[in-house]
Amino acid sequence: MPRPRTERGPRKIEESRTGRVWWKPGEPHPLDALDEELTTLRDQLPAEIEALLLAAHQTQQHLEALQQIEQADDPTEAFTAADHLAARAVIERFHNRKHEHHLRTIFAIQRRKRLMGRLQAIRAALDLANGLLSEDETLSEEFLTTWREKTVEPMEPEPEPGVELELERTVEPEPEPEPEPAEPEPEPEGTEEIQGVVLSREELRVQHLDEPLTPLVGSVEQSRQLLRAFEAQLPALRSGLVAGNGWIEIFYVPKRHYKKEVIAYGSAWAHHLEHGRPLSPEVEQAIDPRVAACIRQNSPFPKELRDLVYDITRVGPYAKYRWREHKRIYTVSLGLLNDYPEYPFTPAGF
Repeated sequence: MPRPRTERGPRKIEESRTGRVWWKPGEPHPLDALDEELTTLRDQLPAEIEALLLAAHQTQQHLEALQQIEQADDPTEAFTAADHLAARAVIERFHNRKHEHHLRTIFAIQRRKRLMGRLQAIRAALDLANGLLSEDETLSEEFLTTWREKTVEPMEPEPEPGVELELERTVEPEPEPEPEPAEPEPEPEGTEEIQGVVLSREELRVQHLDEPLTPLVGSVEQSRQLLRAFEAQLPALRSGLVAGNGWIEIFYVPKRHYKKEVIAYGSAWAHHLEHGRPLSPEVEQAIDPRVAACIRQNSPFPKELRDLVYDITRVGPYAKYRWREHKRIYTVSLGLLNDYPEYPFTPAGF
């Protein structure tokens, strides 16, 4: 799936146009805006670390609760109370339904599937977080400890009594001036000597440019791989969270029977075929000519003529619980315990 196209944002660095070839260090330059951005990032970093530590503390509290579950003989005991509450709610709502037992069972299955989906999503998120934390050494515990120490203002030690007086009495002898080193001979213009090797201007222009940039900006390759792997898991994680999604349908059953005028026309047409008796104008004019043509040709009525052929009675309401699983739809009837129609069933008006 292609990524959505994003609009180009405003320039944060103005273009350098006139005089850029003759610019010298120390003179104003549009790239000086990077200093302000670096200062802003330095100011934002402590807040991000604080937010990370807060999230880590909250995660630790949740994990401690999970560790208490792990120490139990049956880890699922922690969910037993929730199961009892849910089962009681099912009984209160559906105790008078024929399939009350099946409803309790399917709801319990779906609760556990959703719980498993949440646990799998949590585990995937923790794996991602642990992987991101393990990539950069600056996110290690040593860095966080050092950062905490830097945020606390150090207390200046009090001088011991008598030490300050002793320091005042002690006079350090003035060091003898060292001989000034001899000035090196100037290199030819456009060259520079590095470790005894004289490099030309052309060589200096490309010096160190073929070396990797990772030591300068850090590596995020592992983080990118972890994020790609996490994104690949998202469809399955979403599917686990909505596993067994169900819904209740209220529906009516349409019952059809022929209109009286259609029955009269059919009977008259049968007598015409058998005895040659002509149809009366009243019978012919009582129905639509298209319906009459279908009767004469003994062909089925098309869907668009059903309202002209049948009287439709909607019987109900009825209810059912349905859920989708592996692209199939399953149904549990919500019929009442004493809801049994007479046999044969004849709706009112038939």
